[in-house]
Amino acid sequence: MSTAAHRPAPARTPGALTARVRTVRLVSDDPALRATVGRVCAAAGAELLAEPADPSSPARAPLADTELVDVHHAVRGRVRPGTVLVGRPEDTGLWDRAAELGGCTVAVLPDAAGWLADLLCARSTGGPGPGGTGHVVGVLGAVGGAGASTLACWLADRAAQEERTAVLVDADREGCGIDVLLGLEDRDGLRWPDLQRIAGTVHAEQLWPALARAGRLRWLSWDRSRPDGAPAPYAPVLEALRRAAELVVVDLGRAGPAAADTAVLCDEVLVPAPRTVRGMLAARWAADLLAGIPARLVPAGLNVADVDDALAAAATGLPVAGSVRFCGGVPEAAETGRLLEAGRSRRLGRDVAGLLAAVGALR
Repeated sequence: MSTAAHRPAPARTPGALTARVRTVRLVSDDPALRATVGRVCAAAGAELLAEPADPSSPARAPLADTELVDVHHAVRGRVRPGTVLVGRPEDTGLWDRAAELGGCTVAVLPDAAGWLADLLCARSTGGPGPGGTGHVVGVLGAVGGAGASTLACWLADRAAQEERTAVLVDADREGCGIDVLLGLEDRDGLRWPDLQRIAGTVHAEQLWPALARAGRLRWLSWDRSRPDGAPAPYAPVLEALRRAAELVVVDLGRAGPAAADTAVLCDEVLVPAPRTVRGMLAARWAADLLAGIPARLVPAGLNVADVDDALAAAATGLPVAGSVRFCGGVPEAAETGRLLEAGRSRRLGRDVAGLLAAVGALR
């Protein structure tokens, strides 16, 4: 892999923030395609960080301002939000591949060179388009019952209570809908099945007003229908929400390969785990599953195995972001529609606020 994407940042000077050259990362080993993209970048005033395709999942490399992936090297589940799938007219099945990847934006070059240059210019000037500045935080349970969904609800709700634009995203497809946990399943708003036929860019200005909401908190939930196997458009939807919100909290459910494929779309992941031997072993496995994705541990519940933060970090290989204390009233609160109210209590609210501060979601 080229080291171009790892160049040290230049020293900042007054006005450097607005004058910074935007970067474009292209994953391809096609010289002709790289040359075409190079000319587009030159026209748009962007710097091309071309690198050859890397079979060890190139999408885990550090982000550039815009990411382009050759259709021949796009890996399902590893395409980051806002990525543009590029190909040439002779690449058959380009649009089908984009749909399989969750609805990527497509650029057929050289015909779409003008469109791509306009897109890069829009991103350079802060105009509309993918590449928003919202922070996407995933919550992945090390084991079932670790409280990942509960913590995701509390994080999003606390951020909304702090007057941040926040949205909760349910990415646990078999969980029957996080709206049930919120006690708000009757609230009108989009659900994932409404969005599964989307292809291409999802427009934030259309998605945001259609979300279910309670006060300042908005959410996007699965429902009670049986999963049909069709891919969920996680990548384009999360990118749209990144453009619309300051904080996007994603409930990834329990650790597993499918959850890891969605976790790659997050800026970082919190891993709640019980302070038990089994909990720490499961968190270690989750850390391996998330290799290459920034992740931190959240020890939760009673410390029945004498596992302090230092021991938890050493056992799992994950730094500790903070902890969530045990509260015996939470299960009942979840069953009676008072989960958010429970998370706003003084004791739990302090823990949740600490985690938000740790991920930089609070001022």
